[in-house]
Amino acid sequence: MFVLNSNDRPSPEICLGERLRLAREIAGFAQGEAAQSLGITNAALSQYEGGKRRIEALTLDRIARLYGIPVTYFFADVSASNQYPQQPDWETVLRTLGSHFSTTGKTGLIKLIQQIHDLEELYRLTETPFPGKRHPTFPALPKENYTDYEVAEFAQKVRRYYNLGIAPLLNVKEFLEAQGYQVFAVSLGKDKTDLSGLFFLHPQLGAVVVFNEDRASSCFSFTLCHEIAHNLFHWDRPAILCRDSEKTNLLENFAHRFASYFLIPQEGLQERLEVLGIKTVKKPEEVIHIACYFGVSYQATIYRLEADRKLGAPIETFKNSVKPIAIAKSLGYSPSLYELESRPLPLEKRLPRIFLELGYRALSKNLLSLRRVAEMLRISDIELEDRLYGDDTEESEEVYV
Repeated sequence: MFVLNSNDRPSPEICLGERLRLAREIAGFAQGEAAQSLGITNAALSQYEGGKRRIEALTLDRIARLYGIPVTYFFADVSASNQYPQQPDWETVLRTLGSHFSTTGKTGLIKLIQQIHDLEELYRLTETPFPGKRHPTFPALPKENYTDYEVAEFAQKVRRYYNLGIAPLLNVKEFLEAQGYQVFAVSLGKDKTDLSGLFFLHPQLGAVVVFNEDRASSCFSFTLCHEIAHNLFHWDRPAILCRDSEKTNLLENFAHRFASYFLIPQEGLQERLEVLGIKTVKKPEEVIHIACYFGVSYQATIYRLEADRKLGAPIETFKNSVKPIAIAKSLGYSPSLYELESRPLPLEKRLPRIFLELGYRALSKNLLSLRRVAEMLRISDIELEDRLYGDDTEESEEVYV
């Protein structure tokens, strides 16, 4: 009978290192990517994972956050296996699909997963019923190449279903949340190959849509409407990742054109041209008028006009040396639609409204500490206090003026 000598047992440092390595690999990070995100050298991370270097508590906490796991995982009984915390199916799907993301994309995906877990926790703590998956509004469409006419018909059908008429839909996030969507903004990278957004169905939260907050504000509405198409017509897929560089993909091509027709309906576009007193668009300034009216980007408007054969000049007229921001300013429009907003985005744009509501409710009922709620919202304790009690302070000061 072989008896394991105490000297043969791996040291706590070795066990911790093994768990660090396993967590990194399951999170989908190469060693260099993780080190870069943590702001440490490859050599330091290698030594941590090899059990050759003592790791500080703050560094370990940052690693746990990056990999999206509880820090307690690293301190579980070493006599047990190094089994990774069990993941729900939706998380496994996202992590698998995200294995080829850029470093920024992987970090953003892990953050999204943690935020979804936080939202689940808030629902449970406050005993708020989960919305669950809704019955599909429309039948799932097969993966085919639909004509522009067919896509426009689908977009019009959706507008009729929601009684939107032909008016501009200027706050798509609020519209989606009113329909039960969970809308998140996450940093997914600035390269063209990075995601513009993603969609998946959560078993308890329902439809989850995400847009890349690293894009210009004018892209947000288009991306969200793109995700609407996936939820309404491609709901039979577990998750869909969206990139601007994949327009040849039939699902992406459909969603891209749907978003264009949904945001700028044909009747609405024709009405706007009549208001401007033109039959076709011949100047970049006219494109800006239409883009600002419908709340979409300059490029998306050109794409839409071209699809309806409403461009009265060569396409180069609208692209060569054209500066949409400068033109918007000269016409009296706010250029903010075409610029990157301050980062990070305000909470109201980054998180679902219900996330904030349940967070405040959990705090008011002493179900969670102020620090924990601030941590969930990714803001400081001071900022959360200011949000909750700032107005009261201002009112009390006015009494003594």
